[in-house]
This record gives sequence, structure tokens and C-alpha cells, in this order.
Amino acid sequence: MISIVGSNGAGKSTLSKVIAGFERQDEGKIYYKNLDISNESIAKRAEKIGFVLQNPNAMISKVTVFEEVALGLKTRGVSEDEIEKRVLEILEICKLKPFRKWPIKALSYGQKKRVTIASVLVLEPEIIIVDEPTAGQDLFHYREIMEFLKQLNEYGITILFITHDMHLMLEYTDKAYVFNDGQIIKSGNPAQILADKKVLEQANLRETSLHYVAEKIEINSEELISTFVHYEKNCEKEQKKAGG
Repeated sequence: MISIVGSNGAGKSTLSKVIAGFERQDEGKIYYKNLDISNESIAKRAEKIGFVLQNPNAMISKVTVFEEVALGLKTRGVSEDEIEKRVLEILEICKLKPFRKWPIKALSYGQKKRVTIASVLVLEPEIIIVDEPTAGQDLFHYREIMEFLKQLNEYGITILFITHDMHLMLEYTDKAYVFNDGQIIKSGNPAQILADKKVLEQANLRETSLHYVAEKIEINSEELISTFVHYEKNCEKEQKKAGG
């Protein structure tokens, strides 16, 4: 689980589009597992790199959930029996199987987001790039979509987030890259990044309230942030155990 953060215009979305093949780099090369994929087509890259846009409505083109998720397989000439099998498996994972015959317009925003992820997931990529996964969602749907992506990560899929959300970066990702003016200005542990006031100012990112607290009581902000995240994750585990 990796996050790419930075202010508007920093180059985050451009980078993700270049990786997925929607845009071409002006110079340099792109390597995937030590192989140069710079000249690969979008379709070829989609076999290993999935891309989920911020707005699900911008990706959806079919009427029903099943049709939308099956679309990528149909364009690849997969047999009807295999399509049926794979789509139903993915819908089960994405908790969308009961809605497979529903018109997509009847779904909630969060469910539409799941449909777009399912339509990418059914192609069996090894990496999924998600642009602003929690934009425009309340806390309940924020948690729902992030826990779902976390489960996908546990299946062995690398998740790359493009985000402005510092809490998302802190709570859900193990490594982050900070962009400013098309350059990576810092990479590493999210807690280290959020404790670096100079980097936050340079990238025009907000400091967390934990940083302010650490300054006020004169303790190491990185340690406080790390302790907070560790405590929050443990609380979450205990809640899941109690619920189970």
C-alpha cells in the first residue's frame, strides 16, 4: 500500500497516467519488474496495471453491474463460460454479487466505486492505481472503501493511492512519495513525512493536529504520530475481534 501525495498540479495524476499508459512520457523509460514497458500499449499494460479514476461515473459505460464488470474480458475475447465464472468470483469478493443484475444508476456512489474497482480487478492486475479513493465520501463510506482496498492488498495486489488525504496516507500506507512541481521531494514512512515541517510547507500539505500537539508539549512529533497510528490500528483489531 503506497501513497503519492502533493498539492494540485504537483504531478501526481500525470505520473499515474504515464504508468498506466494513458499519457506518454517526454523522456526516460518505465520499468516493470526490470522490464522496459515504455512502448507497451494501454491494453497490454492493463494486464498487469489497473487504473481506477476518481469519479466512477467517468468509467462506467454499461447498464448493469454484470455487463460493466464483464466488459474488459469481452474485449479480450474471453469465452462466455470463463467470463461468467470470473465475473461472479470478483463480484463475490467486492460484495456486489446480489446486485449483479441491477442497473448501475440505482447504486450508491460507494457501490459504483466498487463496480469500477471490480471491472479492473477481473482482469487480474498485480497493481491497482486508485485516484483519490475517498473523495466526496462521508466517514462511513471512507472506512468502507479503504477497508475493501486493504483486503485486496491482503490478496497480494499492490495498491497505489493518489491522494490529498494525510490521514489516509498515515493510516493505510506503509510508504509515501511526496511530489512538488513534478519532482519527488521526499519518500519514506508516512509518520516521518508528516513530522517533517519543511517538506509539508514545500509541498503545500497540511500538518496534522498531532504535529501541533507534539510541538506544544515539546516531544518528538514522529514518535507521537507513530504511536497514535499503532494505537488506532490495535483498537481497530480489537473491535473486529469483538464483532467476530
